[in-house]
Amino acid sequence: MRFLAWVKAHFDVGFLVVLTVCLLALWPFLSRASLPQETDVELHIFRVAELSYLVRRGEWYPRWAPNFCHGYGYPIFNYYAPLAYYLALPVELLPRLDAVDGVKFVFVLALLLAGLGMYGFVRDNWGRPAGYVAAAAYVYAPYVLYIDPHARGVLAESLSLGLFPMALWALDRVRRGGTFVRWVTAVFLTAALLLSHNLMGMFFFGLLLAWAGWSIVNRQSSILSAAVLLLGLLLSAFFWLPVFLERNAVNLNTLIGVGDNYDFRTHFLSWGELFTYTRRLDWGATAPQFVFNLGVAQWLLGGLGALMLLLRRARQPWQIAFFALSLTVVLFLMLPVSTFVWERLPFLPYFQFPWRLLGAAAAMLAVLAGAGVATLLEWRQWSERSVGGITAVAVALPILLSLPLTQPAPWPDFGPVSTLRMSLIEHSGRWLGTTSTADYVPATVDMIPERNGNVVAGFLTNSSLDRVNRPTLPAGVIVISNEVTPLHFRYTIEAPERFRLRLFLFDFPGWTVRLNGEIVQPELGRPEGFIVIPVPAGEHVVEVRFQNTPARTLAWLISGLALLLTLIVGLRISPSTIHRSQCTVHNSQFTISLDRWVLASVLLITAVALLILSPLGVLHLHSMGNQVKPAQTAVYADFGRQIWLLGYDASTRQAQPGDELQVTLYWKAQVPLDINYQVFVHVLAPDGFLSAQSDKINPGDYPTRRWPLDKYVRDEHVIHLPEGLAPGHYRVVAGLWSAADGWRLPVLDAGGAQLGDNYLLFTLEIP
Repeated sequence: MRFLAWVKAHFDVGFLVVLTVCLLALWPFLSRASLPQETDVELHIFRVAELSYLVRRGEWYPRWAPNFCHGYGYPIFNYYAPLAYYLALPVELLPRLDAVDGVKFVFVLALLLAGLGMYGFVRDNWGRPAGYVAAAAYVYAPYVLYIDPHARGVLAESLSLGLFPMALWALDRVRRGGTFVRWVTAVFLTAALLLSHNLMGMFFFGLLLAWAGWSIVNRQSSILSAAVLLLGLLLSAFFWLPVFLERNAVNLNTLIGVGDNYDFRTHFLSWGELFTYTRRLDWGATAPQFVFNLGVAQWLLGGLGALMLLLRRARQPWQIAFFALSLTVVLFLMLPVSTFVWERLPFLPYFQFPWRLLGAAAAMLAVLAGAGVATLLEWRQWSERSVGGITAVAVALPILLSLPLTQPAPWPDFGPVSTLRMSLIEHSGRWLGTTSTADYVPATVDMIPERNGNVVAGFLTNSSLDRVNRPTLPAGVIVISNEVTPLHFRYTIEAPERFRLRLFLFDFPGWTVRLNGEIVQPELGRPEGFIVIPVPAGEHVVEVRFQNTPARTLAWLISGLALLLTLIVGLRISPSTIHRSQCTVHNSQFTISLDRWVLASVLLITAVALLILSPLGVLHLHSMGNQVKPAQTAVYADFGRQIWLLGYDASTRQAQPGDELQVTLYWKAQVPLDINYQVFVHVLAPDGFLSAQSDKINPGDYPTRRWPLDKYVRDEHVIHLPEGLAPGHYRVVAGLWSAADGWRLPVLDAGGAQLGDNYLLFTLEIP
C-alpha cells in the first residue's frame, strides 16, 4: 500500500495519457512487419548489422566498418553519430530479432520521447492541459510524424527530434531545483542529443545553449544550467572531437553540392509550403508526394501563443518570447531570403537541406501552442467541463488534420540483412559504405577501386575476408592470414626474398602495423590508398590492428573526466541551494476529469481512423493500373514498349522570359528494365531550336533499372526560361534516352509504329 501511495503521489498519470496520444503515430511501426525500403532506413539497418557484427566479436566501440566499401573498410563509425545504432543494438542482439527490429525500436522510441519530453517541459511551465496540447502538436507535426521517419527514413535525425524536448525538460528541471538525479539526467541527455545526429544534434544543442543564456539574462536560472551543457558537451567528446580533429582524413566536400541535390540553394521553402495543408498520400507512387509544411493546426495553436504574448496575458512571457524569437530565426533560415547567411557561415552548407529545420520549427510551435492554450484557459474562470472540452479539442485538432500521414504506403518484407546483400547493393552502385556520395572515403584514396571478387568471396561463405593481394606475391612467398578480431589481422609469412605485402585495406589514421612485435611504418599504395607493408626475407609475423590515435585518446580522456566531474558535482548539489518550484503533479478530481476528456477524444479518433477510415481507404489515394490520380493531365504515351508516360503537371502554359517553368512527369515501367534511362524536358522554339531544357540522369532521381511494375514514378523538372526569349508558341516535349549509347527511346502508337523520339506535352505561350 505504501508503494501504491508513493506512485500516486509522485507519478504523473498524464504520461500514460500522452502514450495514448502517440498511439496513432506509432501504429504503422507497431502493426506492420519490416520497414520501408528505398529510403535511408536501409542504410541504418546495415549499419546496425555491421555494429552488431563488430560488438559480438569484441569491438565495443569500433570506428571502422571492415565489411563496408567492398570489404576495403570505411570509417563510418568515426564520423557518424553513434547513439541510434547503440540503442538499436540490444534489440538486434535478442534471439529471433535482427537489425530491422532494432531500427524500428529506435523509431518508436524517438516518437515516444518526442511526446513525453514535450509534455513534461510544457506541463512544468504552463500546466497539464498545455502539456497535452504541446505533445500532440509536436508528435503530429508533419515532419516529425511522417517526413523524417517514413518518407526519408532518417533514423538518427528522428532520434534527435525526440531527444531535444527531453533534454530541454531535463535542463529546465535543473533550473527549477537541483538534485543529483536531475543533474545527472540533464548532463546525460545533453550528451545523448549531441550523439544522436551530427547536424541536428549540434543545432538543438545551440538552441539549448541559447535558452540557458536567455534564462540567465532574465534571472530565471543560475550558471548551473550552463554547467550542464558544458559537461554534456565534454561527455560526448569521445565522438565529436575526433570528427573535428580528423576531419581532413576524409573528403567531406562530397557532402556539399553545387546545383544538385546536396546544394542548399535548391531546398529552400516558400511561405505557401509552410502554411499549406497536409495532403493524402498516393499508395500507387514509388515515393508518395508530400509537402514540407508545418501543419495548419500547429500554426493556429502556435499563433494563439504568440497572440497571447503580444496581448501581455501569457504566463512566463520570457519563455514564450524565447520560443517565438527562435521560431522566427528558424523560419528565416528555411526561406530563400536567408541565402546570404548560408553562404557566409561555412558550417551551414553541410546541413544541405534548409527544410531540415522543420523539426526545430515544429518544436517551437508546439511550445507556443501549449502556452497559448494555457493562457486561454486562464483568461477566465472556466468550468471543469469547459477546461476538459477545450483541451480535448486542442489536442484532437493536430491529430485530425494529420490523419493522412498516419497511413503511409504499405511496405514489403525487408528481406535478409547480411554482409553479402550489403556488398551486392554496393556493387549495384546505389551507395558505398552506406553513404550515397562516398562521404567518408579516406582522403588518401585517389581512385576508388572496383569490387574484387577474391576479397568479397568471404561474404558468400560467411567467413573472414582474405585481404591479401595474392596475385602480387612473389614466387615462393607463403602468407597465412588469421583474423584475430574484425579489426586485428595477423599474417604468418615465409619469404625467400624481400617483398611488399599488399593488402586490400584502405590506409587510415589508427591502423598500426607491427613486424615481429615492432611497429613499422607502412607504405601507401597509390592510387587506391591501400596499405603496403615492406617485409624482409625470412619468417615473420605481421600484425595489422586498428587502434586509437592521439586525438581519440584525448577525446576519451576528456569524456572520462567529464563523467567523473558530473558525478562529483551531482553529489555536492544541495536542493536547498537552488530555487525549487511548486510540485506540478496534480491528482485532484479536476485533473482526473481533464484526463478523461483527453483520453476520450484521442481514443475516439484512433478507433475511427483504424477501424473505419483506414479499411475504407478514405485517408489515402491508390492509383492503380495506368491511372495516376494526382496528375493534372492524363496521357498515355508508349516509350518503346518499355515505359509509359501516364500524365504530367505544368505550373503554367503562359510565361514571361526569365520565368521559371515547373513540369512534373509521371512514368511507369511496362517491363523489368535492364537499362538506366536518362530523361529530358525541352522547350522548343517555333523554328524547332532548343530554347530551354531540364535533364536528369535518373527520372524522379530513381534509376529505371530499379523501377517496380506496380507503382509510378513522379519526376519533377524546373526549367529556367532565358531572359531574351522571343514571343511565340513554344513546344514543351519530354523524352527518354540512353546516355551510354546516345539513342532515344521511340514513342510508339497502338500498332507499334514510331511516332517520334519525344512526346509533346503542351504548348507554352510567350506573349
